Amino acid sequence: MFLTLLIVLINLIPGDAIAIRSTNYKELNDTIFVLGDTTAELPYIGRVKVNNINEDNLRDYFVETYSKYLKNADIAVFVLYRISVIGRINRPGIYYLPSFASFGDLIAISGGPLPDANLCRIRVYSVTKKTYLNFGKVMKKNLKLSDLGITSGTVVEIPKKFTIGLEDIYKFAATTGILWSVYREIIAK
Repeated sequence: MFLTLLIVLINLIPGDAIAIRSTNYKELNDTIFVLGDTTAELPYIGRVKVNNINEDNLRDYFVETYSKYLKNADIAVFVLYRISVIGRINRPGIYYLPSFASFGDLIAISGGPLPDANLCRIRVYSVTKKTYLNFGKVMKKNLKLSDLGITSGTVVEIPKKFTIGLEDIYKFAATTGILWSVYREIIAK
């Protein structure tokens, strides 16, 4: 109930993308982006305001708009959310995914985690809050991006595992040795 309400309240914002697919009008197949003034350039229609259209009524809006110009247009429309993935991932960057994509899809499309990635404490920064995810638990439940509250503009950070390697031990020992020498020579006298 709450999740459905959440999706209804999310309007399109600049940077979102809208994927249009049609089986009988191939020339409509396109991905368009919401511009800074919350308009989008629709094929054959031109620029239209999309800031008051939410994901739930987007398809109805497009079918109604195109039915004025095209006969029996079979149109599928969905919002692609702009999600940034940073940290210990093979291909960090900005990705566009529909709300029905899984969190696993997001990790897969960004190349998968690096060997030193901490998948038990993934940080998710949305507009209003910061949350932590455990990748294993999310995958077992097969949660979608919308189930996790991930919307456009969200940043997902894959942190590095806390590990102590031989190099770290060497740096610590060298620093400790230098500080001990300085202490004995200057402070202890």
